[in-house]
Amino acid sequence: MNNIIFTRDIRADLQLKLADFGIADIFVLVDNNSRNFCQRSFEDFGIPEEHIITIPEGEHHKSLESVAEIWQVLSDQGARRNAVLVNVGGGVITDLGGFAASCFKRGIHCVNIPTTLLAQIDASVGGKTGFDFNGLKNEIGSFAIPDWVLIDNHFLATLPERQIMSGFAEMLKHALLADEEHVAEAMQVDFAEVAEEDFLKLIRKSVAVKAAIVQSDPREKGLRKALNFGHTVGHAIESVAIRRGLDIFHGDAVAYGMIAELFLSVQKLGFDEKHFEAVRKFIREKYPVYHPVAEADELYELMLHDKKNEQAGVNFTLIHKPGEFDIDNYCSRDEIFEALKQI
Repeated sequence: MNNIIFTRDIRADLQLKLADFGIADIFVLVDNNSRNFCQRSFEDFGIPEEHIITIPEGEHHKSLESVAEIWQVLSDQGARRNAVLVNVGGGVITDLGGFAASCFKRGIHCVNIPTTLLAQIDASVGGKTGFDFNGLKNEIGSFAIPDWVLIDNHFLATLPERQIMSGFAEMLKHALLADEEHVAEAMQVDFAEVAEEDFLKLIRKSVAVKAAIVQSDPREKGLRKALNFGHTVGHAIESVAIRRGLDIFHGDAVAYGMIAELFLSVQKLGFDEKHFEAVRKFIREKYPVYHPVAEADELYELMLHDKKNEQAGVNFTLIHKPGEFDIDNYCSRDEIFEALKQI
């Protein structure tokens, strides 16, 4: 995707890209963490204080109320259709900002500067935007490709390991969709080197996997459904957590979901059982022990309401082997319950 720039000098590249928009009002969407980290840069760019919109961090603020707050500031400050909204933060910020920008005056310019690994390889790439609604993850949203995505892995040095691991789950997913070599490389990564050039190469590789899929199917009518691997179960777990006010990282939920959905792949498509055990062992070693957030019945009911379903039942992307997968696999209640036991 030609709108993605990998940079080691985020300030210089952002200045160049903002200049491309000519005379336009610049607005910035941040959370408390990214605001503190970037405050000096905002001042240097001459962005007025009233153009900086701050949303509290956390999934609980990925809501219609937060979107309305963004629109209110844009409206109060007289943002015109040529305005630019720069989203600086993790996936919550890029999802909220992308959606708000896509709807305000039927669309203003949007630039994503993802500061977490999850946002760099997933949330800010591909054009999916939105927010949680009625206790369901990403229930309301739009497809809206940002004008630019600027990725600088120096941001990752500021993150706790739990945040890095959350993003890494999506890297592992991309590897499983790519090939066995990519899986082996991902499972040998050195998490102490996330701000280094070698790790940036891994980010590039992961982004390239997603970008190639998105380019072939931007509206998720076919091949792009592959990117939902791990997310049918993962989103059900997250949705329960949202309803109950529990904190759970998106990547943790996806990692748990990948265990369940790889087990379904073993049962339904003949995915190699030794490879399944190796991936499950890796996830169990790197991620917190899974403590069920709900009974299997409740998770199953949420899966039945998953927006990916196009007929009765629950729809999964399943994998034959790394690099070979099938979309639109409908699994029975009993098969899903057995898969949940494997987490």
